[in-house]
Amino acid sequence: MATSASDVAPNVHAFLAALGGAGSVEMFADPFLFADASGARPVSRADFLATLPRRAQMFAAAGYGAAQLTSTDQQRLDEHYLLVRTDWSAPSLTGGEAAELSSSYLLREDGASVSVVAYVNHKTVPGM
Repeated sequence: MATSASDVAPNVHAFLAALGGAGSVEMFADPFLFADASGARPVSRADFLATLPRRAQMFAAAGYGAAQLTSTDQQRLDEHYLLVRTDWSAPSLTGGEAAELSSSYLLREDGASVSVVAYVNHKTVPGM
């Protein structure tokens, strides 16, 4: 079931709002599992942090701006874990169609904090 921002748990909403921000790398477990069409692999926070500056450059080189969250779907798995599927839209910098992106996060809740233990990139920017 798709949820609006107001239907998402407050700590998950805060997580999604902070995702991509300067401190968001701290929201990822060390290491966390990253998966995409090429397979799955553990990623350390340090390695993830090193990729963030290149991400904006890669989006721009592919002709797209920063992605904005367009929808979420969350499913509680148990008292500690939940699965959040997200859809994003990256505007075209050249007047073309926006790129539609999709990713899922397996989150662990520990009191008021939320951390990413697995990140699955379902659909990314064409050309990246």
